Amino acid sequence: MKISFKTSAIAFILSVPPVAMSASDVIPLNEGWKFHRGFQASEHEIENISLPHTWNRMDAMFGNKDYYRGLANYIHTLPAGLRDGNNRVFLKIGSAQTVADLFVDSKFVTQHRGGYTAFVTELTEFLKPDSESKLEIRVSNAPTLDIAPVCGDFNIYGGLPRGVELIVTGPVSIAHDFYASDGVFFTQRDVNDEKAQLDVRTILSVAQDASLNGHELEVSILDGSDEICSGTIRLTDGMTDISVPLTVDNPILWNGTDSPHLYLGKVRLLRNGIEIDSRQTQIGFRFFSVDPDKGFFLNGTSYRLNGVNRHEDTAARASALTSADHKEDVALIRELGAKAVRLSHYPQSHEFLDLLDAEGLIAWVEIPFVNVYVNNPAFDENLKQQLTEMIYQNYNHPSVISWGLFNEINSGWLDRPSAMVVTLDSIAHSLDPTRLTMGASNQNDDFNGLTDIIAFNKYFGWYGGDPTEMGRWLDAEKEAHPERKIGISEYGAGGSVLQQSDSLAHPEPWGHWHPENWQTYYHIENYRQLAERPWLWCNLIWCMFDFGVASRNEGDTPGRNDKGLVTYDRKTKKDAFYFYKANWNDSEPFVYIAGRRSPVKGDMMNVMAFTNDHGDAELFVNGHSVGSRTPDEVNVLTWHDVKILNDGENIIEVRTTHASDSIKVLPCKSL
Repeated sequence: MKISFKTSAIAFILSVPPVAMSASDVIPLNEGWKFHRGFQASEHEIENISLPHTWNRMDAMFGNKDYYRGLANYIHTLPAGLRDGNNRVFLKIGSAQTVADLFVDSKFVTQHRGGYTAFVTELTEFLKPDSESKLEIRVSNAPTLDIAPVCGDFNIYGGLPRGVELIVTGPVSIAHDFYASDGVFFTQRDVNDEKAQLDVRTILSVAQDASLNGHELEVSILDGSDEICSGTIRLTDGMTDISVPLTVDNPILWNGTDSPHLYLGKVRLLRNGIEIDSRQTQIGFRFFSVDPDKGFFLNGTSYRLNGVNRHEDTAARASALTSADHKEDVALIRELGAKAVRLSHYPQSHEFLDLLDAEGLIAWVEIPFVNVYVNNPAFDENLKQQLTEMIYQNYNHPSVISWGLFNEINSGWLDRPSAMVVTLDSIAHSLDPTRLTMGASNQNDDFNGLTDIIAFNKYFGWYGGDPTEMGRWLDAEKEAHPERKIGISEYGAGGSVLQQSDSLAHPEPWGHWHPENWQTYYHIENYRQLAERPWLWCNLIWCMFDFGVASRNEGDTPGRNDKGLVTYDRKTKKDAFYFYKANWNDSEPFVYIAGRRSPVKGDMMNVMAFTNDHGDAELFVNGHSVGSRTPDEVNVLTWHDVKILNDGENIIEVRTTHASDSIKVLPCKSL
């Protein structure tokens, strides 16, 4: 085995856009599908559709608890000539919810169980060399007790929501079918300001009777167009799992939202000096840790993970999101000023993670081990499978710092969930020793201490209680378990922009009255306490966007969880959004007057505003100054009992040194 290296200490700044992962012939297969529900359908029941697609876009939208959870069929005609000579043909499905059975010309090919990870299967032997082939993907999202999630407070949309690809390779290629991963894994062994040491592991797929003689594997790290280190290894038969060590001197670190510098990692497979396959992916060098008394550290510096939870779900397309949808979501999260995103409660699109890499947003990715543990060996195996697929498929994303193993497991069989968490923790560390394991809990149990770090879902002031309880609970938990690295994974309250109140009263969470001002109050008072506790490694809002839950019947719309800071259609940012923007986003001074959708009763009103502009702010009513206020410790400005001068329309304006905001007010007494 001969390995040659060349290195350079010169580094240049480059912003690398998301790139394709393969030099194989990748053929998108997202157009030209036939679709129908059920096993068989009459001609008028067959639809022409394109991917991404879910069949629950409409029926799960407005509280229909009986939205279709069953079998559906996707049919496509594969062209002749795919199987040509020594070609190998693979099919990659981005996700299929929940069970997918594949058939080619009515012959069974494979089955995949689990709706949120990709899978790849080889079709070569099933294809006819000189004629078309009929591809059928039979997908079912029917509930089943041996696949996670069994249930959850979110819709389990059936379909093919992340697209399908055909991949044509030669007899020897970088593996596409290794847990549907990229087939290459950049493992960061030791990273600091002076040096980044990594191992580049490559898995090869070799057809029967094919030889590796004459093949070479070349790995390199590029910064812009400059190759800064590389290694080449000559291959011999049997070498299908290859690891090449590399060292980058004086790396520019991936430093969160401040400077998310990305290098390009490249792997080339050569035969007699000619490239026959390749992979290239963004990589970012970083190191991180969590201290039970000081919180999260990125590259040796304290870095509080203020952030949000996000479901892969929009009003327009349910789970079948487009690239534009992912970009819109990330842009809104960045505007908020968040530094972290929890991809709840399942692995989400690679497109979304690519954007998080590029924007410097830290990610927590988790398997859908939600609410219920089923004491069934098949369920255990499915959890292991989904964890393995999640890790291998998301391995190279620098944004990912932790693998989530569970969320609110409240089954009652507490001994077995604990044993299962231990098993999952061991698997995660064996597959990826460089990242942390974690869980999200809403109860006091032994498995809270089994993962590297733990976070809690707490809703003081929404599901009963008062927001001031958050601080008392945290302090008690810290005292009881000083060794644990504790965060808050969920906290939030419902809020409808269509429901407004001129007074503050705790609404019934399961009722139909979710006034926006209580959500605003809830977040202000919870965040006061969270911000005072620097030992928390994270505080993540539930949720960034409203999302669909067919089983809910509350707020202004059935089938909706309205705890988002932004409405389901992404068109309206709620007042609480601007409260967090004032605390988390310093990029551009602004001031925002809250309660702008609320009625004004009589000729007096309280005015509340949020600002990230330092110094005093002055309130004007119809051009007349009412006085100045200094933002409090969470950047809230308040003027009490402000007199409205006119019976008709009034202009309320708040001015800071560098920004201003105004609203129009019409007192109720003039109506």
